[in-house]
Amino acid sequence: MANSPSNIRFLLGYYRPYAARTLAAVLIGLPVSAISLAFPALTGRLVDSMLGADAPEQLTSVGLIFLVLLVVQATIGYVVSVTLARTTERVIAALRSDLFRHLVYLPMAYLSQRRVGELSSRLSSDITSIQETFSFSILQLLRQSVFLVGSLVVIISTSLPLTIPIIIGMPIIVAIALVIGRRIRKLSTATQDALAGTATIVEETLQSMAAVKSYVQERHEVDRYTTSLAQTVQLAIRGARLRAAFVTFILTVIFGGIAAVILYGAQLVAAGDVTIGELLSFLMYAMFVGGALGSVAEVLGQIQKSLGATVRIRELLQIELETEHGDAVAQDRFTTVSFEHVSFAYPERTDVTVLHDLTFSIAAGERVALVGQSGSGKSTTAALIQRLYEPTSGRILYDGRSAEDLALSTVRQSVGVVPQDIVLFGGTIEENIRYGRRDADVHEVRDAARRANALSFIESFPEGMNTLVGERGMKLSGGQRQRIAIARALLKDPPILILDEATSSLDAESEQLIQEALEHLLHRRTSIIIAHRLSTVRTCDRILVMDGGRIVEHGTHNELLVLQGRYARWCDLQFMG
Repeated sequence: MANSPSNIRFLLGYYRPYAARTLAAVLIGLPVSAISLAFPALTGRLVDSMLGADAPEQLTSVGLIFLVLLVVQATIGYVVSVTLARTTERVIAALRSDLFRHLVYLPMAYLSQRRVGELSSRLSSDITSIQETFSFSILQLLRQSVFLVGSLVVIISTSLPLTIPIIIGMPIIVAIALVIGRRIRKLSTATQDALAGTATIVEETLQSMAAVKSYVQERHEVDRYTTSLAQTVQLAIRGARLRAAFVTFILTVIFGGIAAVILYGAQLVAAGDVTIGELLSFLMYAMFVGGALGSVAEVLGQIQKSLGATVRIRELLQIELETEHGDAVAQDRFTTVSFEHVSFAYPERTDVTVLHDLTFSIAAGERVALVGQSGSGKSTTAALIQRLYEPTSGRILYDGRSAEDLALSTVRQSVGVVPQDIVLFGGTIEENIRYGRRDADVHEVRDAARRANALSFIESFPEGMNTLVGERGMKLSGGQRQRIAIARALLKDPPILILDEATSSLDAESEQLIQEALEHLLHRRTSIIIAHRLSTVRTCDRILVMDGGRIVEHGTHNELLVLQGRYARWCDLQFMG
């Protein structure tokens, strides 16, 4: 993965659709860059002509040549720069799009082990680093390479003895570049990792600001961010020192060589072997060599930094996505769910089994409750029904067909969820309801809101359906968010419905409105109701009592009371309390 050629090939692969345009820009840009190589020669001629008798005529002709070359170089250079910039922007947009698409389709088993800030850093700082390199550094590398090669050819052909001090320094610089380049890449990768950790702290703090302020932990979060930022800064400074030391060394070697050339050239001028203009031209070309080497070294450092970011992006892109397989078609809608000896452990803790040998079936239109203490496996069971995770062993069937033979999207289209912690997006109320079915018209959205007992409060807002709900729906009350979620589920119209603590933590009035809305939602659907409050599950067709990831009791409310087991004891504690 850390192989530089493979990373470069990966990035260049995104340029393939623009290969002809990019190649044309480069082929035009390289000769234009070479125009600059004419300036030192013209300057030398100008100096020699000034010392001769035909100075006025030479001044005019050389001045005109200078002017023409400058206009040509500036015009074509502008066109080339804009062309390459447009291409780079499209390439970076394609890379961002591919990375975001990959993130969205990653399995929950992977996403649950990663922090949001760490993943979002790939889309922000990592790709920005690559963008900066391809927007400026590559073009600069091409230009400086032309200066370097062209100047070397000219100075060697002009005077080999004068060129020797410069040529001696070049192998040393190349050898050091290879060694330091590896260290720069490692430091750049470490810096990007640290920056991702810093971004994660920001993400977590801003998402949990209410808790931060409630517990008066502002100072703690600032200290946590400052500490993480200080580590990032230290790594960045180490990288900057290394790059600066490298560039300084190159400049010292090159300009030390130029100083030697000046001393030796002065002797050649005194001996009449070269003219003053030729020496001046040679010195300017030598400075081109020195400047080009310094620029190339700096650009290579930037490229090494972007390759470190590329490693991280490729690692993410190589994570296996959720697999769409099976013979189910889009119009299939399942109404029954069965677990056959299902056991499950989360990928990050394979040594801890969360569900043990679960076997049960839920018939079409049946209401089944899952009850139990926190950590008993209720929500994990619901996640498996949605196929957010795959069982460690056993199998799940929908209408008698194994989940392994069905497409993920088909199963999830058949399952709707109203969770306790409602997730709303930062758009309008209508956009959040329409999330249940993107092709729904306005009348269908309003009807879903009406059946969810949400239309009255929606119409009380000045903007109505166009009211912005704020980040994660924070402008709405808990009961309002819950009814928006129910409207969204009604619009989706799934044959299988999961209610995960849908009425907990609400006031009595909100709970009554939501219970009425839930009756619309539950009507003639296969329903799985997860609840701590046993009063909400009395009317269910069956109740499955879970403990430690196992089903320890099952039956109707009355049957379980007669059994005098865990369920009966919980009822006594809740209702007597």
